[in-house]
Amino acid sequence: MAKSDARRYRRISLDLPASITVNASAEFEGRLLNISPGDFAVISDAKVVEGDAVVIRITGLDEIEATVARILPDGFAASFLLSKRRRVKLTEQLMLRVNEKYKEGLEDRRTTLRHRAGQPSAACRLADGASLFVKIIDSSVDGVSVEAPRRPPIGSEIHVGRRRGVIIRHTPRGFVVVYETGEEEAGAVLRAV
Repeated sequence: MAKSDARRYRRISLDLPASITVNASAEFEGRLLNISPGDFAVISDAKVVEGDAVVIRITGLDEIEATVARILPDGFAASFLLSKRRRVKLTEQLMLRVNEKYKEGLEDRRTTLRHRAGQPSAACRLADGASLFVKIIDSSVDGVSVEAPRRPPIGSEIHVGRRRGVIIRHTPRGFVVVYETGEEEAGAVLRAV
């Protein structure tokens, strides 16, 4: 196989309905044939030529901008125009699709709505007494996601502002804290002044 024929990403077969917009004007229906984090092939009656700009909305997956790379007898193949972050997210989605039996427990497990931070930064106190200044990415009543200059170990206790929690995972820019409940509330006593 010539080097130019080698695919950068492994394609997986997925039969999903898709809506395709060609050159921001004509819309067509189609079915996804296969997909990778870098490109896809679709069955469609869309009239395209190599180099056309397309936006594909794949039911249950994503909406992605692409450029037509090849014409097929019953459709076309296109290469995605994705940022590194979106390519990573698409890769994760495809991995979950391919590994259905391992999917349980890997999806987003948030039980409450996340909100963009009203307060952009916070002071944290680690279990060893050290301070860490972080930028809040988003928060909920259950926890907070922060951008930080360093990442304490997963499982570490931390105080974010006045709330005590535990670091449950690292992110590319920082970490996620789930606030502890129960102990704090059980120990809280109302006192008359």
